[in-house]
Parts: sequence; C-alpha cells; structure tokens
Amino acid sequence: MFAPWSTMRFRLVLVLLLAFVLGGADVLGPSIAGAQQSSGRGGEVASLKDQLEKGLRARRPEEFAFIAKVVSLVNEGRLPLSLVKSTFQWARRKQPYQMPYFQKALRIRAARIGVAIPPTEEYAVDISTGTSQ
Repeated sequence: MFAPWSTMRFRLVLVLLLAFVLGGADVLGPSIAGAQQSSGRGGEVASLKDQLEKGLRARRPEEFAFIAKVVSLVNEGRLPLSLVKSTFQWARRKQPYQMPYFQKALRIRAARIGVAIPPTEEYAVDISTGTSQ
C-alpha cells in the first residue's frame, strides 16, 4: 500500500540534503578558505622551512641541511615553490619515514627541470659547532 507520509518525508530529506550541499558550499566555503590564509586576526602561516622540518619530522643534521638548501633554492627562484609543496604533500603520506621519500622525489623532480640538488654531504653543517663538515 502507498504511504504518503514516507514518500513526503523522503522528498523532504532529499531536498534538504540537496540544499545543504549546494548552499552549504557558499556558506562554508569562505570560512574554510579564510582559515588557510594568513590574516591579522588569526595565527600566522608557518614558513616553508618550518613546514618542511615539522611536516617531514626532520631529526638529523643532514635532514635540516637538506631542507635549508631547498629553502634557499626556492628563495633564489631556482626551484618552484609549487614543486616543493606538491612533493611535500606526496611524501607526507609515506609512513613512517617521510624525509627519505621527500629527498629522493624532490631530487628526481628538480633534475627534470634542470635544477641539481647536491648531495647532503656537500652542504651539511655540524649543529654543535656551526661549521661545514
């Protein structure tokens, strides 16, 4: 037998769900986008160096030296920030050792665009003395 209340209830739920999906994007969109941008009201976005060090869980002096070299290449304009960030996002999904994935992938991708990232030994700095090794 036909139940008019259940059909109407289903249509109401469907309409509300559709309205939320279509209208909710406009309502929630600006707040989500604003949360990702740096503004004077909230917290500041971390620097590239901090994002890489914390996000990749850098621990060894060689890893910090590699990140410093990558940041300097980005600041010099030799290495595109978009390439570094996309490689960073890819490496973050590799558990539990993200840093080796990032180093290898970034070296490969940088070489494809003609940017050579030298081996870590060439620019590693001893943290205790602050001198090159």
